[in-house]
Amino acid sequence: MGRNPAVSINVPTDVITGILSRLPVKNLVRFKCVSKPWNSLIDGSYLSNLQLQFDEYKAYSVDFDSLDNLEELPRPLSTTSFGVSSRIFGSCNGLLAISHDEAGIALWNPSTKECHYPPKLTIGDMYDEIILGFGYDVINKDYKVVQMLSSGKLVMIYSLKANSWKRIKDCPYEITFHVSQDGSVHWVGVGNDKDDDARVNDDARVIFGLDLGIEEFHQLPGPESDISYKNFGYRSVGLLGGSLCVFRVIYHRDNIVLWVMKEYGVMESWTEDFYVSRDECWQWCTYYTRAISYSRRGDRVLLEDGGRPRQPAWFNLDKRTREVVDIPGAPKHFNAIIYVESLASARPGNH
Repeated sequence: MGRNPAVSINVPTDVITGILSRLPVKNLVRFKCVSKPWNSLIDGSYLSNLQLQFDEYKAYSVDFDSLDNLEELPRPLSTTSFGVSSRIFGSCNGLLAISHDEAGIALWNPSTKECHYPPKLTIGDMYDEIILGFGYDVINKDYKVVQMLSSGKLVMIYSLKANSWKRIKDCPYEITFHVSQDGSVHWVGVGNDKDDDARVNDDARVIFGLDLGIEEFHQLPGPESDISYKNFGYRSVGLLGGSLCVFRVIYHRDNIVLWVMKEYGVMESWTEDFYVSRDECWQWCTYYTRAISYSRRGDRVLLEDGGRPRQPAWFNLDKRTREVVDIPGAPKHFNAIIYVESLASARPGNH
């Protein structure tokens, strides 16, 4: 029998470059001896610059008042792998909740350097959108993580006190918007009993939340107004100054209105706080705008436009002007989240 003939495969240079850009530096140094073209490619500035685009997602802390003492944090579940996502999806009482596509979830206290990894849970498949939430159960004095499909199916809750997951009743709503990174387990959705025509109608969207104490979903009454908004849609929902807030996009006016749930004695009701037009704030995207925090004096609101890349900015409520947040040493584009230092334990059973 004769020997099999050698097969030559020509791989395009851009494919080789893309693969090499995702490899660790120590491997690239060894691969320089493969050939002269590889040596030139690895030594060249193009590959070096390309590799930086796949650098790990980093976490920083900065004092909210001064914004001039940036400190990099040793973030758990960071990644340098292309196509693998890692993000902070919740902040509550000094604990941060982090999600990683491959490793799962971590609960982390940056102040005490304490970190806990709940049992890994995988729901749905690669085509399903996974909704995450994180908050504190004041009844049982327990931190809980919520994980469910955007369809409202397969709702799982993790208890830090019990260090275990359990399934609860399915959510009666399909989640349409979930732009939130705080201790609020509230979302914007549409009832699962609605027909297809209603699902695409923004007027059918509602605000709903999950009571972590009794582990049941409930719908909130929507904001009322003396102006008839017929073409509007609820968007991001979260916490602002300790109160629940939601943005409404007014299509025919091309602006967004922020409503805040405020207490009046024993009653709570929605108050229209301010509106922002596209011309006054972001030129490219108001669709996913998220409110992060009021300034100390209360005359400005820190907003994130939701565009890509993200770039938080202060919106002056009196002057109605926008000022991009400039933190010395920080990346130009980043996500912002409010974090309060505490001694809260990330370990199971300590609550």
